[in-house]
Parts: sequence; C-alpha cells; structure tokens
Amino acid sequence: MGNYDLTWPALTLVVGGVAWFVGTGFRRGAFLSPYSLILLILLSVFGFRPLLMPAEPVSFDFYGHDISNGYRLATIIGFVGTLSFIAGYATRRLMAREGSPELDRPLLPRVTPGRAALAAWALLALWLGVMIVAGGGPGFLAVLFAGRSDAANTVFAGLPAIVPALPVVSCLMAATVRFKTERIRRYRPHENMAYWIIAVVAIIPPSALGTRRFIIPSVLIMIVGALARSWDRKVRPTWLIAGIAGFLILAIVPFVRSAGSRVGGRTDLLGAMSVYFRDEGARGTLDNFFLSYDTEMFNWVAYFAPRLGETIPYGMGRGTAGEVLSMSIPAAVSPFERWNDTLLTYAFGAGCGAGTVCPVPSIVGVLHSDLSWVGLTFGMAILGVLCANYEGRLMASRGSYTALLLLATGFSILFARGNSMAQVWIAVQVFVAWWIVYIIVSTLAAPRAQGGSTALPRSVPVNTSVSRPLSRHAGSSGNDGQ
Repeated sequence: MGNYDLTWPALTLVVGGVAWFVGTGFRRGAFLSPYSLILLILLSVFGFRPLLMPAEPVSFDFYGHDISNGYRLATIIGFVGTLSFIAGYATRRLMAREGSPELDRPLLPRVTPGRAALAAWALLALWLGVMIVAGGGPGFLAVLFAGRSDAANTVFAGLPAIVPALPVVSCLMAATVRFKTERIRRYRPHENMAYWIIAVVAIIPPSALGTRRFIIPSVLIMIVGALARSWDRKVRPTWLIAGIAGFLILAIVPFVRSAGSRVGGRTDLLGAMSVYFRDEGARGTLDNFFLSYDTEMFNWVAYFAPRLGETIPYGMGRGTAGEVLSMSIPAAVSPFERWNDTLLTYAFGAGCGAGTVCPVPSIVGVLHSDLSWVGLTFGMAILGVLCANYEGRLMASRGSYTALLLLATGFSILFARGNSMAQVWIAVQVFVAWWIVYIIVSTLAAPRAQGGSTALPRSVPVNTSVSRPLSRHAGSSGNDGQ
C-alpha cells in the first residue's frame, strides 16, 4: 500500500453518511428521492472507492494512465462537491421550516389507471416491434437476449436513444397516473396487480443487453409512483433487504451483460448472474463494484483535474449548457464537437465511439472541468437546493409536472455518476415521448366525474418547500386536463 492520504475520502463518508441519515429519516419517499440517490452515488465514487484503492494498485490505472499524482486532488474535489451538495440541501430545508405551506387539494387525473395501463403495454409492444423490424425478424430477439454482441450492437447503433428508452416511457405513463390518482383514492387490487406486472415486464427489454441505463429509471419511477399515500412512512426491514439484493443484482449486471462473459454453461442473464455470485460472493461483488468502472469517475477526476487550466482548458460553459445544446443536433451534421469528446481526445486521441475509450466524468467531474472550483461549489449547492424542493413540489404537482419530477428521480443516479449532460438529453427525449402519448390518451379519454372523495393522504409531507404559496380550499375534485 502506498502512502496515500485517506483523510478526505474518510471525511466524505462520515459527513455524507450523517447527512444521508438525517436527510432521509428512513422515510420511504425520501429514501428514494434524488437527494438520497445522488448522495449515495457521491459516497460510492468519492468515499468508498478512494479508501479501497491503495490496497489494489491496479485500480490506479486509467486506461493506460497512472492517476496516482491526482489521487489527493480528486479526493479533495470529491469532498468539496459532496459538502456543497449537502450545504445547498440543508440551507433550503432550514429556510423551508420557517413556514409550513399548505397544499392545494389534488385533482383526479383525466386518464384512468386502465387507460394508462393500456398505453404502457402499447409502448412495450412498440419496442418489441421495432426490435423485430430493425433486427431483420423475430430471430433477432434470441440474439438480443443472449447478451451483448457485435450483431446486437450494430442494430442499436443505428437507432435513436428513445427506442431503447421506450420501457422508461411506459413506466412513466403508469407511474404518473398512479401517483396522481392515489393522492385521492387507493388503487384497487386489480389496478395494483396490473401496475406491478407492467413494472416487471418493463425491465425485461433493457435487461436483454444487461444495460442499467434504462433498468434503473424504470424501477425507480415505478416504485416512487406507488408512494403517494405512504411517502412519510418509515422504511421496513424488508425494504432494506430488498434494497441490498437489488443493489447486488445491479452491481453484477455489467460483468455478465456480454455474451462472452456468460460462463458456466449459462447463456441467459439470470443464470449467468447466479454463476457470478456463486463464484464471487457478496464481498467479491462489492469489491468489484467499488473498484470497477462503476466508480471509475473518481479516476476521471484524478486524471483531468491536475491538467485542467494547464494542458487542458476549462470548458467555460461548453461542458454543461453547451453539451446539452450540442446533443440536440445529430453528430453527423453538428458543427460543434461535443465537449466530452474534446476532453477524451486530449487524453486518448479520440472521442467516444465504437472501439474507443469512453469513461464518464460524474456530475462532480462535469462541473469542475467546466467552471473549476466556482462551478463545482455553486453548481453542487444549486443541485442540493433543487433536491430540497423535490418533495414539496412533487406532492403539489399537477399536469405534466408530476411526470417531470418522477423522471428526475428515475434519472438521478445516472445523472450523478455518468456523463450528466448526456443523461439530461435522454431524459428530455423520454419526457417528450411521454407527453405526446399522454396528450393523445388524455384527449381520447372521457371527462372524469366530478365529486367523490378528495381527502389528501395523511402522508403529505409538511415543512417542505413548494414553488409558490399554496392553500387548501373547499370544492369538488375535477381533472387536471393531463
């Protein structure tokens, strides 16, 4: 083990861990809120990984570059980013406690649970149809579910990102209607069963290639969509067990997603995962997660940070707003080079593409490489403020805003640990696709009947910040037109 300073990653874990426990209070909704999920990612990347790295010298390799010299700087950057995020969240929460704004009485959505389920199934069927057509026939499905291969990658390379994201659109459709409806009445047993069947089926398409890019949003959106009436209830021990099991499953997926990695005579994903866990165990799975490309965003910062302002320029807005704008233009016709590709070209001689190196920076890496310490500090603080507003805004949300906030939860993990601006662009496409389908279904739906029970669920959070002063008023429930 080399002489590495472990002070900053240890502080990141301690401060972040305390902030996570205090901020979530083990409430169900807060447990899966963007604040909780983003903070856990920051602790994984800038807390656990740098603490474990000195015992594994090979972990200091960044695609042929030794990042030992940038290790300490990266730990400081990670701590500052994490602390700024916590400070922004805590400041906004303390300000919100000065008053307890009441919430408007929620309105029954125009789209019924049954229509939402039909729309969700139609979107999943659309994914299946596109795969069959793009792959040249039903036989492509066998290739798809056998794991990543050159044949499957070739097909996906020619498809827009919204196609593999259709399962997320499907989940967003079902979850939005459920969240709105359950602020007024509980889902009936058959509605609840149909909802969770959609949730299970929706994760099958992205699991075909073992990609978590769309598994994670689908799962999170469906779970949070079912929490309208139990947001402030404490997390049960069974939740923790399920959470740990889910984490281990998602940690294993990248190691068995390619066809060549499915050993032991098992070519299906579940079989390959069971073989992997049998061989590695829980400890090996966790070590592989914290020292693999799952958390290599630390190495990204350790490589680029010492060079920024010297041999590599800061983005000065190109890595944030410029990146989102450039991604809206197809790369083949865009006059702008994406800033992430520019950085990768400095390091590896080529941008991200087939057969090239494509590490991702994390939100901390994006902000620091774009606007240095100022961008990191204020950017993470602003992100913390937005997360502090999340609970109140979700409970008070109407129309498309509910879907937008559920989508924010779904993409929070990917936003925190990946190429953040790329995830924003994918989320925008998902939202637009959802909005188009939702407007069509809403237009075809008959107006909901006025009246009925309009009582707010007892679990509506108090002392949360909302976008404007709200007041509870009398009157019958109508529909929100969305």
